[in-house]
Amino acid sequence: MQLTKSWLENNYRTIIIAFIHFVSWVLYLGFYRFAFVQQSGNSQYRLLFVLSVMITDIPVFYYCYLRTIPRLLIGRKVWKFILITILIVAIYPLARYGMDVWFIYAFEDSVVPLTNLAVSDFWSVYGIRALAALFVIAMAGIGKFTFDWFENTRIQRELEKQNLISELAFLKSQINPHFLFNTLNNIHTLAYKKAEGAPEAIMKLSELMRYMIYESDMAFVPLAKEIQHLKSFIDLQELRFKTKGIVKLDVTGDMKQREIAPLLLLPFIENAFKHGNDLNRPGAIVAKLSVGDEITYQVENQVPDTDSQLL
Repeated sequence: MQLTKSWLENNYRTIIIAFIHFVSWVLYLGFYRFAFVQQSGNSQYRLLFVLSVMITDIPVFYYCYLRTIPRLLIGRKVWKFILITILIVAIYPLARYGMDVWFIYAFEDSVVPLTNLAVSDFWSVYGIRALAALFVIAMAGIGKFTFDWFENTRIQRELEKQNLISELAFLKSQINPHFLFNTLNNIHTLAYKKAEGAPEAIMKLSELMRYMIYESDMAFVPLAKEIQHLKSFIDLQELRFKTKGIVKLDVTGDMKQREIAPLLLLPFIENAFKHGNDLNRPGAIVAKLSVGDEITYQVENQVPDTDSQLL
């Protein structure tokens, strides 16, 4: 059962396309059945007539659908495609004419007027059959381009999804792993000194890790939860620097029912700590988050003076 389910999941698009082809041929052949030979009282003739349509039209359709259109028309060899199309249009009526002659011989009293006309007025029916061949080729082209368009659209969406996942994974990877080790060392120091802040620090680190491991795999999370996670990160960083209020976080606007990609805000604060200057003071980093029609996020920090460093 599991094997069947797996096979269906891997091949469901192929199954859907095959089903569409099947239904289309049933409708197409049904049209021939009821439009051309329904008036004949011979059921065997009606069946053989439909089979004759299958023998001529299905090979033409799939030869164009699988070979000439993708290899020649899409492959920019238009002149070869036109040449093959002309040959098909020229040969198709002859094949149908041979079948008409056989039907007249085998079912003389049951054939429909079009079959008799094909023998008595060859060129008129030849033109009709040539147009029928062009119709089959046109249907092959429409079907090919339609299915390719849907497939290309699916692939494009899949690539966009993969790019988004890659971008989020990259952002997550920007979180400095040394932060975790430094935080654990600071918590160890607090615990060793039996400081009051040790239990709270452990709880914040636990919440931070739980969010990063279990909740950041979702496409979107509530904005309020992302901000709470950001505040926990800031508290732990301030614990590391042993200074309160290093980050001045200003959040304005209504956060209800608003969502954001997880861990999208964190790398900016993390980089401000990593590359900032003079962090052991309140307000060394200023972060502003404004929630309106759009979410605006801004992080500022002081950077080292390059000229003074060179001196």
